[in-house]
Amino acid sequence: MLVLVAMASAVLCYLWNLVCLYDGKTEKGTGRAGYLLCMNGKRGIALLVCFAFCGALTWLFSEYGYGPLKAVRYLLLLSLLFPIAREDAKEKRIPNRWLLYILLCRGALFTAEMFVFPAMRMENLKFTLLGGVISGAVFYLAYVLSGHALGMGDVKLVAVIGTCLGAGTTYLVMVAALIFSAIYGGSQVLCGKKGMKDEIAFGPFLALGTLVILLIGA
Repeated sequence: MLVLVAMASAVLCYLWNLVCLYDGKTEKGTGRAGYLLCMNGKRGIALLVCFAFCGALTWLFSEYGYGPLKAVRYLLLLSLLFPIAREDAKEKRIPNRWLLYILLCRGALFTAEMFVFPAMRMENLKFTLLGGVISGAVFYLAYVLSGHALGMGDVKLVAVIGTCLGAGTTYLVMVAALIFSAIYGGSQVLCGKKGMKDEIAFGPFLALGTLVILLIGA
């Protein structure tokens, strides 16, 4: 079962990243299907990295006692946070379509959870909906209090993460992301590369915070 979860997640992670790449840089004269099925050396290495990444994390999640659906949910979230973090760092924006991809994955897994664990339907529904609403509301408050220093894309990203992780774990992600961003921003100021009022993309730190929190099993 672990091998199946790792392999299926690796292929999905690989394909989702290609879909995001296709959205960001559509190759003229190439349809989506042809683009996704094309294989070369660079893509082969990327696929191997996905297998290694998903294999290692699947084993770790099994050590934490997570079931297959929970492990897949976390792996797909992390796989989609990578292109989001990359795009935010480069362009200072978080595409709404990519957030929708996370929600689509969450919706599919939520449906599976409803069938596999029928006795926990209401609990899963509350976990998903309240996780998104509470996390988004807390970060929206931070957005307002900071004088819009954070972006609305970050608020929406936190809300989406909340549907996957729940409010409690997403709170830890926010704290970790704030710590990482403060360390990075402070080091940039000390090195003279940025000023105190310069903006930094927050998406990469949310992605890093999510990875760290999941790695430690919080």
